[in-house]
Amino acid sequence: MNNTLLRVAIAVTAVLLLTSCSPSGGETATGSTPVAAPTEEAAVVESLPFNASNLLGGTARPSFPDGEAGEVSVVQIGPLDADSGTLLFAFRNNTSDGISHVDWTATAPSGGSLVATGGSQGVAPAQIQPGEVGLAFIYFEGNSEVPDDADYEFSVSGSPVDTAPDNTAPLAVTEVSLVGDAIVGTATNGTGAETTSPYRITVYCFDGDNLVSQFTDFAKEKGDIAEGGTVTFSTRHKSGVCPSFVVGVSGYFS
Repeated sequence: MNNTLLRVAIAVTAVLLLTSCSPSGGETATGSTPVAAPTEEAAVVESLPFNASNLLGGTARPSFPDGEAGEVSVVQIGPLDADSGTLLFAFRNNTSDGISHVDWTATAPSGGSLVATGGSQGVAPAQIQPGEVGLAFIYFEGNSEVPDDADYEFSVSGSPVDTAPDNTAPLAVTEVSLVGDAIVGTATNGTGAETTSPYRITVYCFDGDNLVSQFTDFAKEKGDIAEGGTVTFSTRHKSGVCPSFVVGVSGYFS
């Protein structure tokens, strides 16, 4: 476990605020909504095993900490890739609501000064149910020179789990295999609604329980896919060492 993990600070976490749940009875939010601090009435959510939703495929079977009760919290930080400026991490949704279209931002203060800011570019799987773990990475745009003593501070926003147009849609990886240095597989639309492209393929590499690298690609299929339809993918291993891996596939609802 690296030093940055020991110094992580989680800035804003926990219960997803939806206007449909507000005392005033407002309309349901359609965009991303900031995540707010938990209340004393927050339900106790059981921490589920990794990939409890069976949306991801692959050979990795990592175990993660329970995280903070009633919150969406970072439970592991992987290495920072200095060449690409990406920081891997895992988080757990310990709120009583599923979250979708999850967006993370992060800052990296060091020595009293802010040295880098960045945002996530999708999570795997695309919807995170209560108790589940999600995988993501922060891209520190234009500044990968983050010192070893940096403290990372995270904030998160998201949307309710639904099939509203443009909300993120998780496809279930139903078949995957490693052929040479290529990861080849199929993902099925089991969401109950029509999905549309682009279909993003995200691969996370593990060494035991620890994140070590990631890479992304896109399926060749374009356009809409009905319930029960499939996309296929073949992506080359681009991350060097990958003792074990998981792959997630996501699109959008039409």
